[in-house]
Amino acid sequence: MSSCLAEDRDIIQRFPTAFLSSPKFPEEPTSIIGRRLRLVARSKIKRAIKARDTSTSRVVADLRKQLDTTIFRLLVTAQSSDQFDDLRSELFPRFVELTNTISTLVPIPEGNPTEIVDQVFAALAQQLAEDNWLLPRFDGAKEEAQFCLETLHRAHFLAQDVRVGLKNGTLPPESRDDYANAVSQEWWSLLHLRCLAFAIRHKISPSDAAFGAIMNGFRNSVMAYAAARKAIEPRYSADYETIDFLSLTPHEGDYAPH
Repeated sequence: MSSCLAEDRDIIQRFPTAFLSSPKFPEEPTSIIGRRLRLVARSKIKRAIKARDTSTSRVVADLRKQLDTTIFRLLVTAQSSDQFDDLRSELFPRFVELTNTISTLVPIPEGNPTEIVDQVFAALAQQLAEDNWLLPRFDGAKEEAQFCLETLHRAHFLAQDVRVGLKNGTLPPESRDDYANAVSQEWWSLLHLRCLAFAIRHKISPSDAAFGAIMNGFRNSVMAYAAARKAIEPRYSADYETIDFLSLTPHEGDYAPH
């Protein structure tokens, strides 16, 4: 697998506010959410929105339209890697802002949050697996996209564990920087996943340069996982300190014949 571009590795420095809140996945189009989640979400979200204000649904629809037309479409139709990079630098903060705004307006369906996110990732995995439009055009792209999605899934939940550990004090304050990096890398990878899903859903064929840039950015799921793993390492180190490894080490003569 190709490594992430060096310029993609400093997300936390270039976009320091990206880690303020982790993704909650409210902007998933209902057309790609798993049937079980879709049926639950449809009734609950409709009731919640109707109870609050019917204008809320129009606002959410407009925000989702902005994501599609002013971010994803522009990126997937970039004609060169330079154009893609310029657009991405401009649009990434807007992507985080719009998505977070939607999160405040769309209530998450009742139930186990972990199960809900699992179903969202399962639906995305199904979309990638069933794609016969875009990914098969590039050797190994489908397998790599599936790997990146699985890694992003693991990174998301590991980062959530870190967040809880920082909140309840089971992780030291020193883990905050790695946590911030993990969530920022998660947002970065998620932007490129969104672009990929948008292109598949609307049967848009990106230029080779744009597709390569999308896949490179999607690979930051690995960086997200690595940062989250580093952030949670002190918890494992504390566990290791309670184990007397010396007593588990074979001593001279332990393997002598009897």
